[in-house]
Amino acid sequence: MPRPADRKGNVVTAVPHPLATRPDRGLQRRRRLRAARTQVGLSVQTRLLPVVSERRRQRLHVCGAANTLTALGVRVCVLGPPTPWPRTRCVVAAGPLGRLGGLAVATALRGEPVRAAAEAPEGAAVCPVAVRYRLAGDEGYFPADDVPTSVAGIAALRGLVVEVHLLPPAA
Repeated sequence: MPRPADRKGNVVTAVPHPLATRPDRGLQRRRRLRAARTQVGLSVQTRLLPVVSERRRQRLHVCGAANTLTALGVRVCVLGPPTPWPRTRCVVAAGPLGRLGGLAVATALRGEPVRAAAEAPEGAAVCPVAVRYRLAGDEGYFPADDVPTSVAGIAALRGLVVEVHLLPPAA
């Protein structure tokens, strides 16, 4: 069987993501199809059904994020702060969230808006959030740059866990 080539005739080899385990093409395909089905369902709900209240819009956002993560086989683990957060607060990201981290934070905080630290209102109680990525069964975290951004790349990972750390409130 000939190897695939690009338009110029150069041989192209598929390089797996460094975190990807032995490829299980059936599992990857099922995860990609589930994610696509989830996105289509969410799109139909948001475009065809009228959104009457802010609460319904928020529920659609949270459920859509949770269903997308479940379809891709991603687990979310939320680690609370040692002291409770105040009721009136401004949640800020302690680092870049990315697409996958944004979905995990949306499910962990039930759709509460997360801002950059520079956008925090003056005098508000600032509650930082940090997102870490690891593989189930492995110790330590890996950099956010190593997390695949494509649906196919995320579906190829087995045991991806996104940890959402709710850090202590800052004065």
